Amino acid sequence: MTHANRARCITGAFLVVLIAGLVPPSAAAEEAQAEPRPMWLQALDNDYYKISLDIRARFGAADQDGLDDSQAWTVRTRAGIGSKPFYGFSGFAELENTFSLNDDQYFDVASAPNGRTPIGDPENTELNRAWLQYQNDDWAGLKLKGGRQRIIFDDSRFIGNVGWRQNEQTYDSALAQTDFGVEGLKATYAYLWEIRRIFGDQGPPGTRDFDSDSHLINVKYGKLPRGASIAGFVYLLDFDNSPGNSSNSYGFRLTGAEEVGGGAKLSYIFSYAYQTDGGNNPVSYGAHYVNAEAGLGFGQIGTLKVGYELLGSDDGKARFVTPLSTAHKFNGYADVFLNNGGPNGLQDLYVSLVPKLPWNLKGFITYHHFWSHENGTNLGDEVDFVLKRAFGKHIDVLTKGAYFFGASSGPADIWRYTLEVNFRY
Repeated sequence: MTHANRARCITGAFLVVLIAGLVPPSAAAEEAQAEPRPMWLQALDNDYYKISLDIRARFGAADQDGLDDSQAWTVRTRAGIGSKPFYGFSGFAELENTFSLNDDQYFDVASAPNGRTPIGDPENTELNRAWLQYQNDDWAGLKLKGGRQRIIFDDSRFIGNVGWRQNEQTYDSALAQTDFGVEGLKATYAYLWEIRRIFGDQGPPGTRDFDSDSHLINVKYGKLPRGASIAGFVYLLDFDNSPGNSSNSYGFRLTGAEEVGGGAKLSYIFSYAYQTDGGNNPVSYGAHYVNAEAGLGFGQIGTLKVGYELLGSDDGKARFVTPLSTAHKFNGYADVFLNNGGPNGLQDLYVSLVPKLPWNLKGFITYHHFWSHENGTNLGDEVDFVLKRAFGKHIDVLTKGAYFFGASSGPADIWRYTLEVNFRY
């Protein structure tokens, strides 16, 4: 049986079991019928299950010096079914498909290079998520969840789902969560045995799914004085097929925001982590991570943010790695530094303006200056912008652009532009 057929069989079996478990008792059925609703709505969302649908149509363009330009027209569709809680138990299954209207007009990274600029949205069909869960809020907020699931911690700098790409990153894992009976506390442990990355097993070495023996611990407390929150974490990553990304990270993240008078609000972020080699990593190293950001908001005018991020290097032999992060979110939308700056590490000083916009528009513009950590080499600068508008509850339109202009000793110039329409139910 092929891998694709095996996935279809597993998905079909999961859905049959799930739907069979949703057959209601007669009394519950009579109670549900007491509230007349359109038949189409009852078929999609009722007391026993909910159908979900997520469609993203995207146009992407990119051009890097030394390569031909790329244009990618892709559509990503996710369709899922999830049961409503029954004595604390629930389940969910979701299929995902990405198809391209012009796959020969861009380099999708998963296929052989064709001289064009990379746009990392290959065609793909997979079982994106399939999990079973038990939750009991009366038992110290206990939640147990197993299967293929989405995991995002904090700002996704270390653990994320790479939500920007058409094929997201999910985790074959077991997760346990509790609040220990303390308001504002959330403690999470997860064991990961496989990471389903955005290129699956199609991409070049280093980009494929991780065979994992990894442990994640994240403890967050959100009831500090002045509205502050703090999270502490330990991420022990061990990848059999990618030992260079095996690492042990220990750190914390402090965030907060408060009124400072005159209608102004001050926000701040400070995060620090120390990382060593883990698993069978052939390089012994220690590296530091720092992120410090301050923002000042002025009522109906907007917010100005200034920040600094360090992805440290250990004498140029290794740098701080974040192989499970949503890397696109950081260090510029041109995706020049998805490798955290290479062995010499990376420093990023950025300024972001988030104005209050009319007509229900939301957006921002950010300027970055990059230089290496190990030797201070100037790597270049970048300007990014995002503009988004929602149309009701289910539809939004987003446009995003980035232009990186490298220094003489830095990476090549590149610009990227994206326009997309999203429908979610």
